Amino acid sequence: MKKLLMIPAVIAVMILAGVAAAQCPHTMGYWSTQDGTMLGGRVSEAWCDLATPGAGETGNTENAQSWDGADLGTQWKAWGMAIDAVGPTLIADNVIGGNGTRTWRTSYVGGQFWLSAANTWGDGVNDLYGDLTSYNVVATKTYIGGNLVGASANVDFTGNFPDCPAANGCEIRFAIANALFVWASGFPTGMPADYPPFLCDANAGELFDACCIVMEIYCVIGTEDSTWGAVKGLYR
Repeated sequence: MKKLLMIPAVIAVMILAGVAAAQCPHTMGYWSTQDGTMLGGRVSEAWCDLATPGAGETGNTENAQSWDGADLGTQWKAWGMAIDAVGPTLIADNVIGGNGTRTWRTSYVGGQFWLSAANTWGDGVNDLYGDLTSYNVVATKTYIGGNLVGASANVDFTGNFPDCPAANGCEIRFAIANALFVWASGFPTGMPADYPPFLCDANAGELFDACCIVMEIYCVIGTEDSTWGAVKGLYR
């Protein structure tokens, strides 16, 4: 009898361990750089057409990582977002005689993200991985004498957690950030250190600082409720 009683107990422990290992967010809510619950970051955008590299080209790909002042990518990463086939759309043009601003809207396709288990969105054990479901940038570029001298951008994105059971319905429902242009290939100064590397084997591109991030993680069903329900369902 003792052996028979032990077998379900062992199975239950294994089931619980397996379900707990599913990479679901541990907490729902908002995280932001403003209240210190999330780090700002640094971004590279690779000019992926190696034959005729340049800004704003279809296929140019971003690589973003958190920055704590000393190390990249300790808290979050997002990478692989590529400018779609439409490319940048000009939505405002205030350049006169080579001076002024132009604003462009650009949509990106693809991309993945990673969130460290160590922050409050995690359980302290399992890092979170996901796919970006949208990624859009509205950038205003400033020109003097026909030359680009600065740019700032608003970025919004959404994502989901494919390693989390679909019943939980967990997603990055809303996230927004500001990005400030830092450097581009061809500038007279050398490329700054400590930025994410260019992707797609590119050796040219642009660099940005990301700040003022706000991100919401939402689950239709909390992960603890889903875990308990899954275990009970196996013994019906």
